[in-house]
Amino acid sequence: EMEEFARLHEETLSGYLTLEGGIPSHDTIQRVFSIVKAEELQEALVSTLRDLIVKASSRMELYSNESLGIKIDDVVAIDGKEILGSGDNRLANLNVQSTEYGITLSSTAIGEKTNEIPEAQKVLKALDLKGAVVTCDALNTQKETARAIVEDAKSDYCLALKANHHTMYKEVTDFLNMEETVSKIKKSEFGYRKEIEENNRTRIEREYFISDDISWFEDLKYWKKLKSFGVEKKRTLDKRSNKLVEETRYFICSFPPDAELFSICSRRHWHVENLLHWVLDVAFKEDSMKIRDKKALNNLSLVRKFVLSIVKILKTYYNRSYKRIRRMIGWNFEKEIPVVFSALRLLYDKGVENSK
Repeated sequence: EMEEFARLHEETLSGYLTLEGGIPSHDTIQRVFSIVKAEELQEALVSTLRDLIVKASSRMELYSNESLGIKIDDVVAIDGKEILGSGDNRLANLNVQSTEYGITLSSTAIGEKTNEIPEAQKVLKALDLKGAVVTCDALNTQKETARAIVEDAKSDYCLALKANHHTMYKEVTDFLNMEETVSKIKKSEFGYRKEIEENNRTRIEREYFISDDISWFEDLKYWKKLKSFGVEKKRTLDKRSNKLVEETRYFICSFPPDAELFSICSRRHWHVENLLHWVLDVAFKEDSMKIRDKKALNNLSLVRKFVLSIVKILKTYYNRSYKRIRRMIGWNFEKEIPVVFSALRLLYDKGVENSK
C-alpha cells in the first residue's frame, strides 16, 4: 500500500524528496524498515518534534505553587502497549509520553525474556526529565524505578500503589482511610481538593487527599525522595440508571502535599492510554498491521507516533478528529500536504517570535 500510494503521488512527492531511483518497491521499503536502527530513527524523529512543538507551543510552565516551592513543566506518563503483527507475532512496547506536548519521548521494544520493569529503569537512566513529574502504573512502582526517576532523569514521581506491594499497600491504605488522617488533611492548606464534572448523562465527583505525614513508614529510607502518600476517590453517577460506581486509587509521591498537582498527575497519566494507545489503534489501525518482522513493526510504530504528534498540532486548523484529519490528507494529498507544511511553519515562526 505504501508503494502504491507513492506511485500515485510521485509527482507531488518529487517536490519534497530526492527520488533518483524512482519510487522504491514494497520489498525495498520492507527491507529498509527491517534494518534501520530503532534508536537512531527515534532520536531523529523525537529531536524534530521537540524543536517544532516546543517552539510552536511557547509554554512556560504547567503548574506552580510558590508556597511549597513547586514548579512543574510537564507530566510524563510511562505505560506499555502490545502491537499485533501477522499471525501470532506480537510486539510489546514501553512508551514514555510527554502529556504537555503530546510527544512520545521514548518507545522501546520489550524483549521476550524481560518485562516493563527493567526496561523502564533502563529508559529513565537515558532521559533528562528535569522539571517534570513521571507517572507510572502499579507494575512500575519499584524502589529502583523511583531512584532512576530522581537521580538519573532528575525528575519527580507520582506512582500508583496497588496490592503487588502487599504490606506497603495495606499500611498506606489503612493510614489514608483513618478518620483522623482525613480530618487533618481536609484542614490543611493544600492537601485536599474536590472536583465535579457534570453533563446530561453523568456526574463525576473526584476527591484528592495527600499527606506528608509519612515518618511512621518503616521502609521510607528505601524509597528515594518519597515525601507524601495520596488517594483519589472517584464517584461516577449514571443519571439515567441512577447507578453509582466508586473507585479508589492510592499513590506515592516525591513532591510535597499539593492536592492540585496530585490531581493533575493522576488524571494526566491516562493521556498515554486515551490520547496515544487508543488513537493509534482507532485512527492508525496499529493492531491491524500485517508485518512479520519485529524490527519493521517497531520502526513503523515509531513513525506512526511521529505522525500522530503532527496531526495533533494540525487539529487546531482542521477542527476534526484524528482519524478524519488523516483521511482528508490521504484522500487529497496534492492539495493538503502544502497546507500541512504551511501550518507547521506558521506555528514554528510564531513560537520563535514569542520566545524572543
